[in-house]
Amino acid sequence: MPFFNQDIFELAQTIMLDPNVIDPIFGISYNQALDSDQNAGVNGIDAAISQFHLDAVVSATDNPAWSTDLIYDAHFIFGTSGLAAAPGYPIVQVPASVVFGVPLGISFFGTAFSEPTLIKLASGYAAATQVRAHNLPTFPGTAPSTNIQGTTPTRPHHPFPKKEAAKKKPHNM
Repeated sequence: MPFFNQDIFELAQTIMLDPNVIDPIFGISYNQALDSDQNAGVNGIDAAISQFHLDAVVSATDNPAWSTDLIYDAHFIFGTSGLAAAPGYPIVQVPASVVFGVPLGISFFGTAFSEPTLIKLASGYAAATQVRAHNLPTFPGTAPSTNIQGTTPTRPHHPFPKKEAAKKKPHNM
């Protein structure tokens, strides 16, 4: 698979299986890489949140979407999800804008177990800005509908009237 760096899967098969042996291709062992990722969270995200008294770190999710072709490959410039992913920290992404008809996102990421705060921040941002993605991608039809047999599935009706169903909620919201 020569396109789009799919050969990385073949490279992955050559990696040393012992997590303490330094891999000649990467120059570090698996366990050293894990330590480096964890330190990025503690000394990077945690330190910034603590030093500047933040609830979360906010940034653009990626550059606007790019076209991909077999000659020039993907035109990816940057992305921020890796900052949170490396140490295993939570990240919430919501639409922020539309650039040339293509959605652009905003990311809220924080320290370990800060999901409730991130969800509140992202939800508040989404409610305040009301940004929605337009011109969503579609897939071309693969077969005419005349070739489909059977009935169209429909959503089942709730067995209780609406007021009665509302009383049966297991929690308050």
